[in-house]
Amino acid sequence: MDPLNDALNPKFIFFSPVGTDTLDSRGLAEHIDRAIIALDGQAPLAGDCIAELLNPVLGPTTLRVDLWVETLDRWSCTYGFTVSSEDGTVAYARGERNVVNIDPRSHQPAPWSASFVASHAGLQKDLPAYA
Repeated sequence: MDPLNDALNPKFIFFSPVGTDTLDSRGLAEHIDRAIIALDGQAPLAGDCIAELLNPVLGPTTLRVDLWVETLDRWSCTYGFTVSSEDGTVAYARGERNVVNIDPRSHQPAPWSASFVASHAGLQKDLPAYA
């Protein structure tokens, strides 16, 4: 069993190169979206990104983006994420990225496809609540 990807903590791991000297929250959001595109095969259509910056990213490097599904509703999805160094030892940010599936014709929220739901079901956390 992979200790970084067990049944209680499933995730999609994406490595994203950084070519600038520093990276702000907007730049981090772009790397999170790249990970979502790699996972979904499509760009996030609408939504918010809330990130807590933990350490600065200085200099060109490769980021490790870990994604999982916090919630998956009829037409929205909330991803949890961490952004760290390539080896995972330095945490740069953590947070959530919310996306909404928008129908390109009506510009209204639309249900996710069955394949999207199926591919994301395995990335949902299954953490039991403890008192």
